[in-house]
Amino acid sequence: MGLRTVEVNPMGFELQESDRTLASLELLYNVSRELASQLDLDALLARILRLTIETIGAESGSILVLDDHGKVADGALNTDGEHHDHSGPRLADTFEKGLAGWVVRNREPALVMNTLEDERWLKREHKVSEEKRKSAISVPILERERVIGVLTLSHTDESQFTEDDLDLLQAIADQAGLAIVNAQHFRAEQGRRQFASTLQEIAKSINSSLDTTQVFPLILEQLSRVIEYDNARIFVYEDNQLRLVAANGFDEDEVTEGIIIPDDEESLMGQVLYRKRPLVIDDVQEISGWVMSENLKRADEVRAWIGAPMLSRDEAVGLLTVSCSNPFAYGFLEVQVVDAFANQAATAVANAQLYSESQRQMSAMVALAETARVVSASLELDDVFSRILSQTLKTLDVEAASLAVIDESTGELEFKSAKGEMADELLGIRLERGEGIAGWVVENDEPIIVPDVQNDPRFLPDVDRKLGFETHAIACVPIRVHDEVIGVLEALNPKRDEFEPALLEILMGIAGMAGTAIQHARLFSETQAARKRYTGLFEDSIDPILITDLEGCLTDANVSAYVFLGYEAPALKGLSIFDIYQPSSNDNIPEITDLEPGDAHAYDASLTHESGTQLPVQIHVKRMDVEDQPVLQWIVRDISERIALDQLRADLTSMIFHDLRSPLGNIISSLEVMKDSIEDDEELLGPVISVAQRSSRRLSRLIDSLLDIGLLEEGKAVLFKTSVALLPLVQEAVKEVQPITEAKEHTLTIDDESETPKLEIDVDMIRRVVINLVENAVKYTPSGGTISINLEKIGDKVRFGVNDTGAGIDHEDQSRIFDKFARIERTGRSKGLGLGLAFCRLAVEAHGGEIWVESKPGKGSTFFFTLPV
Repeated sequence: MGLRTVEVNPMGFELQESDRTLASLELLYNVSRELASQLDLDALLARILRLTIETIGAESGSILVLDDHGKVADGALNTDGEHHDHSGPRLADTFEKGLAGWVVRNREPALVMNTLEDERWLKREHKVSEEKRKSAISVPILERERVIGVLTLSHTDESQFTEDDLDLLQAIADQAGLAIVNAQHFRAEQGRRQFASTLQEIAKSINSSLDTTQVFPLILEQLSRVIEYDNARIFVYEDNQLRLVAANGFDEDEVTEGIIIPDDEESLMGQVLYRKRPLVIDDVQEISGWVMSENLKRADEVRAWIGAPMLSRDEAVGLLTVSCSNPFAYGFLEVQVVDAFANQAATAVANAQLYSESQRQMSAMVALAETARVVSASLELDDVFSRILSQTLKTLDVEAASLAVIDESTGELEFKSAKGEMADELLGIRLERGEGIAGWVVENDEPIIVPDVQNDPRFLPDVDRKLGFETHAIACVPIRVHDEVIGVLEALNPKRDEFEPALLEILMGIAGMAGTAIQHARLFSETQAARKRYTGLFEDSIDPILITDLEGCLTDANVSAYVFLGYEAPALKGLSIFDIYQPSSNDNIPEITDLEPGDAHAYDASLTHESGTQLPVQIHVKRMDVEDQPVLQWIVRDISERIALDQLRADLTSMIFHDLRSPLGNIISSLEVMKDSIEDDEELLGPVISVAQRSSRRLSRLIDSLLDIGLLEEGKAVLFKTSVALLPLVQEAVKEVQPITEAKEHTLTIDDESETPKLEIDVDMIRRVVINLVENAVKYTPSGGTISINLEKIGDKVRFGVNDTGAGIDHEDQSRIFDKFARIERTGRSKGLGLGLAFCRLAVEAHGGEIWVESKPGKGSTFFFTLPV
């Protein structure tokens, strides 16, 4: 406060000024004390106006409070002793164009002696003739160098106010600034508490109810406690349009709910939805295209407007708007509040949607569980079809249902079962893949709902005419088994208006269970058929068959087993397999407990007849599952005839060896003596003796091979190994068969470029191997053919190869030509006993080598064997 300077004389005037100064100081003290105790902003503003009007001697006054952005946030007006709260909007033009605005912008007080002559005073055009001379003073309200408001007083007499009045008013304003800030903080804190309390109440309401028709009105009602508005609305966004679901601030006769507003990205609401952030407009009437719907009530009264998106999982599910008839009524704080309430509304929408979805899923689960229970109650295929369709009719509430299955032989879709009016007539109808709606579903492996089949080109009206049935709508889904479509399930004509999309999921679920049930029914049918076939084969088999558990306890046997073993059924069952059988050898016979599913083994054994006689048999044991129980199947084959034949063959071999070898040795010796005795010029006798010698030596090799084969098979052969070079041995063997090659005009070559090393071998045995292989090549190569012998060192082995240009050997015969007594039938070809190659295999393997053949029909053959170095 400023104090004017005065003259010391005259004495009386000086005392008068001092008294006035003391009075002003006392006044300021009282103002400060009174204002400091007031925390209600509205009451504070009223108190400031009353005190300043009384103190300064004004007739009327106004006070404006500014927000952080310098806009009018609140205000009060006192005219002729009558106080008016919340007068900020009424004084907005005074602030923008009048004296109060000038004071704020210039941050200095103003003294106006005559308002008609001062340009800073706002003169209203429509009341210019009524304007009277006034005086006015106006000062800024400061708080730490920040203008937070303006205080203005006026009087109907001009020159009413002085500089002293201006200084005093500024001093009061300075005191009022701190009180206003404190009151604002108190109001803000009260507002935050009320806002938090309101949100808490809304949250409780949302959590206590899933009905948005109850929650939304409550949200708008609670919003009115923290923000002043004329009306507020909540819109839900669905099917690309906004639907009004709740409103507040309208008369009872004004129906607002249900109004549809088209989706328009350029509109104010569209901007809020698509940008997903709140929007505040100071005056929507200045924006073209504000009214988006003729049904939007009181749209022409709206000035200030806030729109906030209702976001759920970052997706806009709706919109909350508030509006006011006063422009510039809303600021940043109000936007935050509306946005918070919009989030609460979004939560209500999300909860309602989740509840609706959970209810739908629960209904679907109940329906599917019931379907699973009903369908799984039977394994008869026709009964399964009937149960599936009955559940489809019940669950989807449709007029008819049908099921078609793909015929694997033709690929056509055949209707196997139906329920409803056209059931009997539909059975047996066939469709090609891709034909009709059902065929389209099979072809594309996609579910489909056709709400109006008459306008769908895939629909086949001829089928309806044939059945005498009128189809309106179809829901059709594929039936799958292991991701393969095996048929379709159709639901026709919902008894309600249309198929809901959610019903397609239920139908898919039924179809999924249908696929499983159909598969189980088919497997059951196949299992029954297989069981009948197995039972027939089991009982009718001429081979005895025994069934045991994995421990060897006999549980079943066929008729042949009872006859073969001489047991009655009660006596045989319950015995252990080990009580009646003994393996011939323990070599390579697995423990039955080690057998895995599918494992099979064969070996010779003997079974004990009920009389005690031992029966020679070959056992084929296999682990398998019968009705999900692991068992062992023992197939028994009588080998008594084979053993007798083997004994006969052994006796014959022994006879050949013992009875023929001695006289054959005498023949060979005699032929050598004869050859040495004849003259060299005996042209006729010499060749004959040579032929006889070769034949007798060949017969001797054959007898030796017979003996060696038996010894080698039993592992009793004794090898007389010496270190020899293989090439001379091969040359010696070739010399033995050279007369035959010359007779057939064969070209025979030996290749040993690699200079093979010496080997530790039984010379006689390997010589016979080479002779057998070369003789074989000569025998099966046509006259004029080529035979080549190759020796090659490969790693730690020497490989011997005989290549011919004969007819070759079929692939299926190549694996068995080294078996004993195995012969390949060739029309017009030489035949043998099948012992030569069997001897070669046993002899080479006895030396730790391998033997094999590579051949193609018509391309000749190459026999290889290897010997270790």
